Amino acid sequence: MSIHPAAVVSPQAVIHSGVEIGPFCVVEAGAVIGQNCQLMSGAVVKSGCTIGRDVVIHEGVVVGGTAQHLAPPEAPGRVLIGERCILRENATVHRSMYTAGTTRIGSDCYLMSGAHVGHDSQVGNHVILTNNVLLGGHVHVGDRACLGGSVAVHQHCRVGRLAMIGGCARIVQDVPPFVLTDGASGLIVGLNRVGMRRAGLDREQQAQLKGAYRLIYRRGLTFQDAIEALEAEFPVGPAAEFAPFFRDSKRGFVQERRSPPRTSIRLHPAADEESVETKRLAG
Repeated sequence: MSIHPAAVVSPQAVIHSGVEIGPFCVVEAGAVIGQNCQLMSGAVVKSGCTIGRDVVIHEGVVVGGTAQHLAPPEAPGRVLIGERCILRENATVHRSMYTAGTTRIGSDCYLMSGAHVGHDSQVGNHVILTNNVLLGGHVHVGDRACLGGSVAVHQHCRVGRLAMIGGCARIVQDVPPFVLTDGASGLIVGLNRVGMRRAGLDREQQAQLKGAYRLIYRRGLTFQDAIEALEAEFPVGPAAEFAPFFRDSKRGFVQERRSPPRTSIRLHPAADEESVETKRLAG
């Protein structure tokens, strides 16, 4: 264990072996810091926080601040962060609004500079929140989701497993699992194929998800009929996650972005010129 003399660490904090605490850090009473964690200069871990092992907390991070609420609770809940997470500069994670509640971040997550996790949010494993992502209170983010820079997620919204959201998107409804959301429009533009491959989904599983996507967005079914069809046609496998996700919604769902009918596909002028030159040389 290594604690810089300029750090302020409460004797009532629990600090496990191998922890490194840099200058000007603050660790309050009741905080728990797991084995081999590293707190860099100016990091703050407040009361009610439990940090798993091998977590790296960079400069200016504050873990365990009270909820940003006009009537903050007198006895807030906890923050629980899993193992091997990285919290980059000035990220913030707030405690639950409820004494028995928990704001939770899973293992192997990466919160980039300025990311914010609001009170009572639940973030899964292997999640990436890039620079300045803002999660309102009570947001749920599924495993291996990736949120692009400056994405803002309204409170109580859900982001499904392996979903990817493009930078600067404004999310005010639930984002289903496995989909790719455009940053400019905030609408769904297909499946997150790169994320699925990186997560190890095989071709059969990806084909199943493609079939489920077509059922949801291309058959023209009503919402209830689509859920029933999903349950009947995809009772197992990754596509089986769609039906329960759709059933458990309070805010509705992000819709698919569709091109206008009969839209032509235009080629870049350089491509047209290359085609003409190829034909001329071919005689």
